[in-house]
Amino acid sequence: MKGWSVPPGDLLRMAARTARAEPARVYLPAVAVFGIEAVGNTGFTELAADHLGGESLISFVLLMFSTVGLTFYGGLLERLVGAVECDLPAPPVWLVLRTLPYGRLIAVDLVVWLLDSAASILFILPALAVTTLCALVGPLVTMRDMSVKEAFVTSVRLVRPRFFLVLCMITIPLGIEHEIVTAVALYVHHENVFLVLSSHILMGLVFGVSLGLIDMSLAERLVNGAQGPGKPVRSVGTEQFNEGGRHGRDDSRDGHAGTGDLPPAR
Repeated sequence: MKGWSVPPGDLLRMAARTARAEPARVYLPAVAVFGIEAVGNTGFTELAADHLGGESLISFVLLMFSTVGLTFYGGLLERLVGAVECDLPAPPVWLVLRTLPYGRLIAVDLVVWLLDSAASILFILPALAVTTLCALVGPLVTMRDMSVKEAFVTSVRLVRPRFFLVLCMITIPLGIEHEIVTAVALYVHHENVFLVLSSHILMGLVFGVSLGLIDMSLAERLVNGAQGPGKPVRSVGTEQFNEGGRHGRDDSRDGHAGTGDLPPAR
């Protein structure tokens, strides 16, 4: 089937390979990032809802800080997956932290959120379609140094022939995570804030790390044609992708500069 042109097992193996090769860089930042996000979300929903003073301000600041943290973590996973698949040394965390294009990454997140919110008005199916088609915008910004517009156009073009693969591997699990966290918050008494906080942290770590690795593995496969360490790059579907940056730039993978180029976005 055309929608499964990239075997799901390949993506799972790529994600697992990165987790095994770089456990400290994958899991330690995740604890900090998803921990801060969980505290901010829990404070905003469980504490700040009834107190419009200091609790609201602190929770809002934590949520804004966690947005930057999630942006950093996604970029870190992209660099790690790329390094493992190209059999290169993983970049230091500080280098990733310093070199990511935060402005564009936060901009694409905001645009996706706005599109998803608008699509949700038309019920669940349009929202699922928007989330699925935009799944690669973040990786495209970091991997190919694309503008916001280029990333959206290219993500749609890459995902469209593999829509059901991305839907089943990324979008639906994201929805499951959201529903579990929401159910815990709804059915647990507000006095038990620790349980709500724990569910946020657990779901963030389980789904955030695994789906982040799968998403970046999919991007590495579709954009750079990665087949695993020591294996030659090859085309995927009808597009031909080469290893490296869109403009031949240094993509921060230990100074690895690429020479390939994506087909022009249409």
